[in-house]
Amino acid sequence: MDIKQKLIALAIAIVLVAFVSVGIDTFYKEPENKCYIMEAVPKTLNCELLEDKNKTECYYEEQKLRDEESIKNQKCYEEFRPIENLYKRNVFIILTIIGVLTILIGLFLKDVAAVYLGLMIGGIVIILEGIIRYWANMNEYFRFVILGILLILLIWISYKKLR
Repeated sequence: MDIKQKLIALAIAIVLVAFVSVGIDTFYKEPENKCYIMEAVPKTLNCELLEDKNKTECYYEEQKLRDEESIKNQKCYEEFRPIENLYKRNVFIILTIIGVLTILIGLFLKDVAAVYLGLMIGGIVIILEGIIRYWANMNEYFRFVILGILLILLIWISYKKLR
């Protein structure tokens, strides 16, 4: 395989990964986290304008308002977290399926080396993107199982198709 074919394969892989990522962002929108949108700190009491004897009480009141806002934001995020986790899990599943299918399609297109290599690299990167997006939300057993399945699948594909 000459340098032109390798460059075309790399271009195919890059565009494929970008295409899939943009497709997911276009057709499966990430849920919006509205929990930490501050109201431009409207509850600031402007304690500096008060006389010295009133400033301390003002600062306590301001801190109380900020603490209440923080508690409200934390409760909001606790409600949002399961929605975010579900989205990340679904994206992981979608990317893994697309990545595996891309690798399988690449295996059947061995006649054109650049297309074959581009699809193989792109499929692997798509799977990797799915794992990276969901990694923090996976428990350790799920990580182990998923990586084991992917390893077995890649070895099997290599054994069956690349001999």
